[in-house]
Amino acid sequence: MKQLITITAILLLITFNSNAQQKVRGPIWITDDANTDVIGLSLSAYPKGIFQGYDTGMSRTFGIKLEVSPLSPVFFLAPRSPVSSSDDEYQKALEGTVGEKIYGLNLETGNFVDKDVYGLSATMFLHYSRKSNGISIAGVSNSIERGNGIFIAPGGNEIYKGNGIMIGGMFGNGAHVFNGLQISTENYITGRGTGIQIGLFNKAKNFRGIQLGLWNKNDKRSLPIINWQFSK
Repeated sequence: MKQLITITAILLLITFNSNAQQKVRGPIWITDDANTDVIGLSLSAYPKGIFQGYDTGMSRTFGIKLEVSPLSPVFFLAPRSPVSSSDDEYQKALEGTVGEKIYGLNLETGNFVDKDVYGLSATMFLHYSRKSNGISIAGVSNSIERGNGIFIAPGGNEIYKGNGIMIGGMFGNGAHVFNGLQISTENYITGRGTGIQIGLFNKAKNFRGIQLGLWNKNDKRSLPIINWQFSK
């Protein structure tokens, strides 16, 4: 078993070193260091990009990322949601440079800048990521450009395009394009969706599925308790 772990680690190092721009560090390092792959535990005191900008180079974590930022409690004061408001903005966000990628476990007090997370993310306050594939749990809310997996937040979840399960609280679940299950006080889909909405109020455009709630609205009709749409 020890030999297998050693061989795997050597192969990973060889693979990562094949990219001349990326430095390999571990088992503990800081992600604020530009062009760095951290294998193990990476630490940060503020979201990468806020003070350095995104042209300093991408950092990647393979393992556990821990970020404790003193700015986290005030992120809700931002004048608008960080999630794209149009397809053009969304496309630019997905094609643009991201400052950080995390493969594994992401633990943070809060984040308001671009990062991609592949695995489990747990956030004390507000969580924002460009891509989230896996499970994202936030103490207040999740804001994600493209998400695939399970998203849980007592405040609510906002995803521009996604698939999976959204479980939100007082501010509801919102998406432009979403396929899957939405559960919250209020659920809405502004562009296109398939699946099930469960909440007090449900609203969806170009929707194929079932709505269960106090009041439900889709392109065909508005009804209390239960509504459905399976064709145009």
